[in-house]
Amino acid sequence: MSNQPQASSIQHPTKTSPFKDVSEFEKELKIFANKYKTIISEHSRRISDYFEMSCYNMMVRYYEHRGYKAMVENEIAGRFRIKCSPSGLIENFSYMKLVKDNAIYYLYHNASVQSAHDTEVFTTPDIVVSKDVKPTMTTNYYKTKKKFSYLHNSDMITFCEAKHQPPFPELMINFIGIVNELKPDCLKTEGILGEETDHIAPSLMMSGIFSKPTEKIAKSLERRYYVNMLGDLFSEPYKKTFSVTGVFEMATLGKKKG
Repeated sequence: MSNQPQASSIQHPTKTSPFKDVSEFEKELKIFANKYKTIISEHSRRISDYFEMSCYNMMVRYYEHRGYKAMVENEIAGRFRIKCSPSGLIENFSYMKLVKDNAIYYLYHNASVQSAHDTEVFTTPDIVVSKDVKPTMTTNYYKTKKKFSYLHNSDMITFCEAKHQPPFPELMINFIGIVNELKPDCLKTEGILGEETDHIAPSLMMSGIFSKPTEKIAKSLERRYYVNMLGDLFSEPYKKTFSVTGVFEMATLGKKKG
């Protein structure tokens, strides 16, 4: 949103279950709207959805720090319409266009993506970066002729999951299952995945703070795979994790963390 870190009213009732007032999330949305000269449309007021919107903005910040220009695309009736759930057609919602050196990518909320293993299987990450292509439309997904839009797996660059939860073992291990389904090459344990790139590796973004055991799990997974395990994202993430220096410490599609 703003290039300057925002004041925080974060409270921590317990070490691993932070709380952030809804007004702080709404402030973030206003900053986002002002920066990109748009108006936020009606949206869900669930705290988990607010956290997901905040994580989406962190991803915008990541790419801006990496030298991309971010622009609002596909405003609906002059407003930025946020896709807060897997339902609905991708093209009926707004998203961000990311441009760098004549390369164009799109940053989506809740865009369904085809499996890397089976063209008839789909899952919907909370945040998706795609190539400069239009989503595909089909009427063969549901039992009825209801339309379904999705991205081909080959058109997805990377993805993130945003979870308003403290880190816990099952959550992190389950995320590796999603990586296997959508971006299995990122589970390569030896050698180099590919050429160095500034695209972020698949990332699990969590609101809560790592305990000692879960921190060990996170470091182990990051050491083995091309993934990021990001916790404590209520605690001023723009001053550390998504700062101008912090984004260069994350794993990318060409380099493991650390």
